[in-house]
Amino acid sequence: MTAEVRAAIDPDFFDATALNLDLYGGVGLFAVALADLGGPSTRVTSVESDERATEHAGENLSEWVGAFAETGTVEKWLRALDQRATPGERSRLAAGTVVLDPPRSGAGREVMAALGRIAPAQIVYVACDPVALSRDIAFAREHGYHPTRLRALDLFPHTHHVETIVTFVKDANPRG
Repeated sequence: MTAEVRAAIDPDFFDATALNLDLYGGVGLFAVALADLGGPSTRVTSVESDERATEHAGENLSEWVGAFAETGTVEKWLRALDQRATPGERSRLAAGTVVLDPPRSGAGREVMAALGRIAPAQIVYVACDPVALSRDIAFAREHGYHPTRLRALDLFPHTHHVETIVTFVKDANPRG
């Protein structure tokens, strides 16, 4: 799955020195994928609500000096970021890549609106429920993002479950 997420990250919109985020980060697998792309100085923060998973993410990210794992709900963490971010941080967030792998219920309006406000260069959304993904695609479009890549993966044969990875970029971003 990490290889699929790496493939979904558009190199034209990836900046290792930006503020990159891995939301609903678990043990940091997708944060590691981001860090691997950018090299040892990649800046990435993994946000996860489970404290034990965050500890493991911190261990997994320890070889990258600009990589951090923080415990908190994504909604509260983004709210706090939105309130405290300096103009310089907002600029680095706008150049960043956000990978998110929300629970089956999806990211929802609040998270997608917060992402619209921080306006990263690209969003890579990993979804396990097509209905929640459809709703969140609509929210992304409301905030000026459009999908540029979609990949469905049948990781659970003979079931109705499908993992989907969608890459979004801002409408104003010209394709290279």
